[in-house]
Amino acid sequence: MQENWLQLAETFDAHKQYVLATIVATRGSTYRKMGTMMLIDGDGVCTGLLSGGCLEADISLHAGEVLAEKKSRLLNYDLLADAELLWGLGLGCDGEIDILLQPLLQENDHLGFADLLDDIRQQKTGHYWIRVNDNLAAQGQYISGDLQQEPSQVPAFVNRAGDDEAKTIVIPVLAPVSLLVCGAGPDAAPVVNMALELGWQVTVWDHRENYLNQDAFTRATATRLTRPVKTATEDYLAFDAAVVMTHNLTSDGEYLAHLLAANTPYIGLLGPGGRRDKLLKPLELTPSDVKGQVFGPVGLDLGGRSPQAIALSITAQIQQQMSLRYAGKHYRAWTYLHKELDKEQGK
Repeated sequence: MQENWLQLAETFDAHKQYVLATIVATRGSTYRKMGTMMLIDGDGVCTGLLSGGCLEADISLHAGEVLAEKKSRLLNYDLLADAELLWGLGLGCDGEIDILLQPLLQENDHLGFADLLDDIRQQKTGHYWIRVNDNLAAQGQYISGDLQQEPSQVPAFVNRAGDDEAKTIVIPVLAPVSLLVCGAGPDAAPVVNMALELGWQVTVWDHRENYLNQDAFTRATATRLTRPVKTATEDYLAFDAAVVMTHNLTSDGEYLAHLLAANTPYIGLLGPGGRRDKLLKPLELTPSDVKGQVFGPVGLDLGGRSPQAIALSITAQIQQQMSLRYAGKHYRAWTYLHKELDKEQGK
């Protein structure tokens, strides 16, 4: 899963030209896997990583030539022990990686990459296909649409039978985690900052204007001055996860009721299990009724009592749960695509 979509969106300027570097195949042990993307601008500045940082300088040099020639280029890096000693890298990775470089230009409409990033900003999903051609005009297209919809939403332009010149890679595009933080107290700031570092969209709600105006929340995707009683269930539908941390039992209970009504996939509650039970009791629910959705006490048991350590445990748990959820989406999308490919090739 691409974790830095928002970083790519912040970097991208539709009036400039770039090179899109995509891992199209791996063999053995590699730092990143097939489908991972990196953006390289006209000055050779990279946004993202395709390795641990050891290949990016060389990839950037090739990217300059790709922009000059306006043709794709397929690179191969053999990171097996003997080969890497010849490079002088000493990586210790026992793998091999193929990276396709494609020019994103105004004349080729940036291969639909701007449309992809627009959807990401709006929390939409889709899929991006890339034709793996060496030394030919770049070929790629973004198709917007829910990956979990009916099969008709999946593109038919997978590899055609008898087409041995190139292969097509279809990359599921999933929006970043959208996190709602209910409460803007001092302990919320580390949670917000850590979530932003992970590339998530983070929204903070609180009824105290001076709390929301803290410098710690200036980087948040959005803030909202509100009370839970002034919100509606539909206000919560855009969020994948929420952490309820107002430190007020009544407010936390109202937020919890809205989040459950909106069927928010992950709801984290601060405090011990007894406090969680108090919040669930007015809703006539027990912990077993909301197992796998409501996490209280919130966070993985990593040890540490500081606000930063608690924030780490919270974001780690959300990352764990969202990865499990997104893995299912990827699996369903890839399973259907492979079935379609086999069908078209008569297998």
